[in-house]
Amino acid sequence: MKKEVKISVRELVEFIMRHGSIDNRYVSSVKAIEGTRAHQKIQKSYKENYSAEVPLKFKFNYEGIDIFIEGRADGILIEEDTVVIDEIKTTVRDLKNIDEEFNPLHWAQAKCYGFIYCKENNLENIIIQLTYYNIEDMSIKYLRKDFEFKELEEFFFNLIDEYKYWAQLESKWMECRNDSIKSLQFPFEEYRKGQRDLAVRVYSSIVHKKKCFAQAPTGIGKTISTVFPALKAMGEGYTSKIFYLTAKTITREVAENTIKLIKKQNINLKFVTLTAKDKMCKMDEANCNPEYCPYAKDYYDKINEALKSILKEYHDFTRKTMEEISERYGLCPFELSLDLTLWCDVIICDYNYVFDPRVALKRFFEGKKTDFTFLIDESHNLIDRGREMYSAKLSKAMILELKKEMIKKDKKINNSLKHVNSFFIEKRKLLEFLKKDNIVEKAEPIDIYNLLRVFVERTEEYLAISKEENKKLLEVYFEVHKFLAIAEFYSEDYVTIYDNSDGDITIKLYCVNPSKLIQDKMKKGISSVIFSATLMPMEYFKDILGAEEGDHIVNLMSPFDVKNRLLLIGDNIVTTYNKREYTCEEIVKYINSCVKAKQGNYMVFFPSYKYMEMIFTKFKESYPKVDAVIQENNMSEEEKEEFLSGFSEENSSTHIGFCVLGGHFSEGIDLTYDKLIGVIVVGVGMPQIGLDRDIIRDYFNGEDNKGFDYAYVYPGMIKVLQAAGRCIRTEDDKGIIMLLDNRYSQKRYEGLFPYEWISNKKVRCYKDVEKYCSEFWN
Repeated sequence: MKKEVKISVRELVEFIMRHGSIDNRYVSSVKAIEGTRAHQKIQKSYKENYSAEVPLKFKFNYEGIDIFIEGRADGILIEEDTVVIDEIKTTVRDLKNIDEEFNPLHWAQAKCYGFIYCKENNLENIIIQLTYYNIEDMSIKYLRKDFEFKELEEFFFNLIDEYKYWAQLESKWMECRNDSIKSLQFPFEEYRKGQRDLAVRVYSSIVHKKKCFAQAPTGIGKTISTVFPALKAMGEGYTSKIFYLTAKTITREVAENTIKLIKKQNINLKFVTLTAKDKMCKMDEANCNPEYCPYAKDYYDKINEALKSILKEYHDFTRKTMEEISERYGLCPFELSLDLTLWCDVIICDYNYVFDPRVALKRFFEGKKTDFTFLIDESHNLIDRGREMYSAKLSKAMILELKKEMIKKDKKINNSLKHVNSFFIEKRKLLEFLKKDNIVEKAEPIDIYNLLRVFVERTEEYLAISKEENKKLLEVYFEVHKFLAIAEFYSEDYVTIYDNSDGDITIKLYCVNPSKLIQDKMKKGISSVIFSATLMPMEYFKDILGAEEGDHIVNLMSPFDVKNRLLLIGDNIVTTYNKREYTCEEIVKYINSCVKAKQGNYMVFFPSYKYMEMIFTKFKESYPKVDAVIQENNMSEEEKEEFLSGFSEENSSTHIGFCVLGGHFSEGIDLTYDKLIGVIVVGVGMPQIGLDRDIIRDYFNGEDNKGFDYAYVYPGMIKVLQAAGRCIRTEDDKGIIMLLDNRYSQKRYEGLFPYEWISNKKVRCYKDVEKYCSEFWN
C-alpha cells in the first residue's frame, strides 16, 4: 500500500534549514500573546483586494513518492499588475536592525507559498513581502522582492530534493509497518472476559472517528485491549500515529512492555517514551544554552545527520536507550526524544504533551487537525489535571523580591515591577477592608495583564543585550509568561481568585471547568479512547469529557471470582474531622483485627497525612511489635522503591504500610499474589473542604444540584476505588478490602460501588472483623 507523505510548508522549511544550538535562555512572548492580534491588525488595515489566512495546497509525485504539502499564507494582496504574498512576523527588535538578511527562514516560507500560488494560478512572476511588526512601538517595516516562477520553482524543488531522503524513509516505513501489522494476532491464546468487547469498541471508535469511554476493571488487560485494536486500525490506514497518554511512570512501563510483546510477532513498529526534561538532563541544572550545556551546543547542526543513523539502528526509544544515544552523539536527550516523535508510530507520554497549552507538542497540534489516536489511560485523573494545566498563579512576594534585586540593574524592569506590586497592594487593602482572606470574581483581571505585558517587554529587551545570567529574573519571567498564556483561555468557565490567607497576596486564574479546553485538544486527533479501572460514575466523565452521539460507552465487570475477595464495611465508624479523635482507638482495633487473622502484607489508606500520622502513632503505641511503616511526604523515587520493597512474599511477619489516598501507592502499583493481601480504607476520600473545591461545587450547582458530588463525592470515591484496587491484581490473588466510614451505607456512596461490591459484609465492632476475616482465610 503506497502511502502519501504529508508535511506543512513551515515544517519543511524548519526541518531542512534548521541550524545552530538550543538556546532557551528566554522565550519571546510575542507569538503566544501578541502574534495573533498583530496579524489581525495588519490584515484589517488593508481595505480591499487583500485576502487573509489563505490556505495553499500542493500534491505531487516526486521520484515515486506522493507528497502533499500545505500551508496558510498570512495574506495575499492583489495589486494592479501583480500579486503579493504577505508573510507577517512580529518582533520586539528595533526594526532598523532588520534587513533582507535577517532571517532566511522567513523568506523561505514565503517563497514556498509564492511557488504554490503561482503553480495554482499559472503566474509567471509574483512579489514576496515580509511584514515586520514591532509590538512595543507598533512600527511596521515592509521588505519586498520580485520573483519569477522558475526561480521559485527551483528553490522549492531544491528543498524537496533535500527532503527526498526523509520522504522516502517515511513512505517506505509506513508501507513496511502497515504490511507487517496485517499479520498481527492477539498475543494471547484467548481473550479474557470483557477483553474482546473492549478491543472491538476501541477499533470501531477509531474507524468511525468517535470517542470511546471504557470502565475496565483490573484484570481485563486494558493496555493490550486498547493498543492492539489501535495498531490494527493503523495498519489499515485509519490512523497514522498513536499517543498512549498516562499520568504515571509505572503505567508507561506497562505500555512499553505491551508494545514489545506485540513486536515479537515481527511487527515493524517504532515507539518513543517521553520523559520530563529535568529527569533526562545530563547536567546539574536544565539550563538549555550552548554556553552551559555541550549537548545543546550545535544541536541543530548535528541532528539531521544523526537521525539518519539512529533511525536505522534503533526502533525502541525508552528512557535508557535515549540516554545511550545522547551520549553517543552528543545530543540533548530530551530534545532528541521530541525530534524522534516525528518518526515514531507510538508515543508514550504524560497528558501534558497533548493537553497542556504550555508544553503540548506544537509540531503536531499547532493550528491543525491530525489523524492521530489518543489512548488516555488512568483517565479518571484527566479532569483535575486539566484544571491544573489551564490555571495559573502569581504572588506579590515573588514580584517584590525581584523588584528589590532589579533596582540597581535595570530601571525599566524595576519600574514595571513597581506597578505590578502596587496592583497587589491595592487588592490586599481591599481584602483587609472587607475583613476577608479571599475574593472570588468572575471578571477577567485585564488591568494586571497590561502591567505584566510591560514587564515582559522590558525583560525581553534586557535579556537580548545582557550577558549576565539572572536566575531570579528568568524564573519570574517564565511564571509571568505562563500566566499571560493561560489568560488567553479565560472564559465563563474561569474565576479570578485574590487570596491573602497566608500573608502573601496572590492572584489565580482558576479553570473551574476544563471541559471545553480538554475537548478542543481531543479534536486535534480523530479518536480518543478514555479508559480507567475507575471511570465511575460514567455520567460524570461523559459530561465533563464531552460524550457525543455515536461515542462508544463500555462498562465491564471484573473478571475475577468474587469468592477470592472479602469486602467488609465498618459503617459505624465516623471519620469526619471533628470526630476523628473519638474514633481513633476503634479504628486501630479494626486494623489490628484484620491483619492478625493472617500473616501477610497490608496497606491502610487515609484521606490526609495528618489523619494518617495520628492513627499510625496510636497503632504503634497499641501494637509496638507489629512491623508498620508510614508514607512520608515528598518521597524521592529511591524512597518510594524502598517503601514498596517492604511488600515481599518472603516476609516472615506481618507488614503494614500506612499510606495516603491519591498518593503514589494508591494508584498504578502492582503488588500481586502475597505481596499484598489486604487493603483498608479509612474515610470516603473526600478532598479537604476548601476554596477551590467550593468554587467547583457552586459552579455545578445548577438545575441538577450536582455541585457537591462533582466537587467532593466523586473525586473522593475515585481515590477509594483506586486504593481498593491495589488488592487482587490477578485471578489467583486472594485478599480483604475493608472500608471504614458510616457514609458507606448512604445511597449516595452505595450507588458508586462497582457491581462486584454488592456482595459485602457489615461490621459494627472489631470482633466482627476478627470473625469474618478468620472465616475467609480458613
